[in-house]
Amino acid sequence: MPDHVLDNLLRNAAFVLAMKNFYAFTLVLVRMAGLMTIGPVFGQRLVPANVRVLLVFAMAVLITPTLADQTERGFRRLDANRDGRLTRNEIPQQLQPRFDRLLDRADKAKNDSLTEPEYRHSEINLEIPPSLADYAWIAVGEFALGLVLGLGVMIILSGLQLAGEMIDQQTGLALGEISNPTLETNSSITGQFLLLFGTTLLLVMEPINGHLLLVGSLVETFQTLPVGEAAITTSTVDLLSALVHQSLVLGIQVAAPLLAVMSLAALTMGFLSHTVPQLNVLVIGFPVRASISLIVIALMLSLTAGAVVDAVPATIDAVRRNLSGLQ
Repeated sequence: MPDHVLDNLLRNAAFVLAMKNFYAFTLVLVRMAGLMTIGPVFGQRLVPANVRVLLVFAMAVLITPTLADQTERGFRRLDANRDGRLTRNEIPQQLQPRFDRLLDRADKAKNDSLTEPEYRHSEINLEIPPSLADYAWIAVGEFALGLVLGLGVMIILSGLQLAGEMIDQQTGLALGEISNPTLETNSSITGQFLLLFGTTLLLVMEPINGHLLLVGSLVETFQTLPVGEAAITTSTVDLLSALVHQSLVLGIQVAAPLLAVMSLAALTMGFLSHTVPQLNVLVIGFPVRASISLIVIALMLSLTAGAVVDAVPATIDAVRRNLSGLQ
């Protein structure tokens, strides 16, 4: 073979490899951007946009070279009997469609197993989409995957804001609503405080900081869902619906002590207004209720911290298992 022909082939091969690596990099970038759009801490508008963009680029640069290792690690975690082959019984329900596609590409029957090279087919033989529309559709799936993880945690933390709304309605502080830059809406003072308190707990919770747990869970999805194969199933939508219910329960759980104390305070004020008519309940009622609310909120911070520390890691783990299928 002439030298110039060999050089052209090598250049073409290098160009194709570079394009595939860049394509994988952009999909990693999009998946991480989903978490940075709405996730706690990362997605808040208080964080400058250029900082978030730089963070997404930095993480994509670090993650892209490890995609092969991530897929290999996912194969080993799914291989329960350690025989070097994946059978249908070892594949979680949400990963069954991908398992069937891999069997079709390997020209195998539905009941056959996959070796590691066959399982890594999508990662090894990454195909660039033929059109921009196809690429956009793939990017939407990647973005939605990161978005779901951040949205799940934000749904839980919004329960704290709901608790603050209920508290302010009972204490009379609802008149002093302030602007919430995260949602670009007005929110109660206590609700904003509890939301920031929950975000702080997310950053310092043990045994691992919550923001690191979020990023680690998203990186873990590359083990079973390589770039270009991200998808949101109906089970994920059902999980988000369940998280809305859990968020409501958390909000009531946090606000319940103060609501009970405020009910007793209102009952006491009612008795005083009938037994001592000269006492102007409307004048002294507001400072008394405000003072009681501050004392009760200070006392129940430990309860709130415990509820958040229990709920947030469990939520991250549930969304991670739903998306990746890994236990």
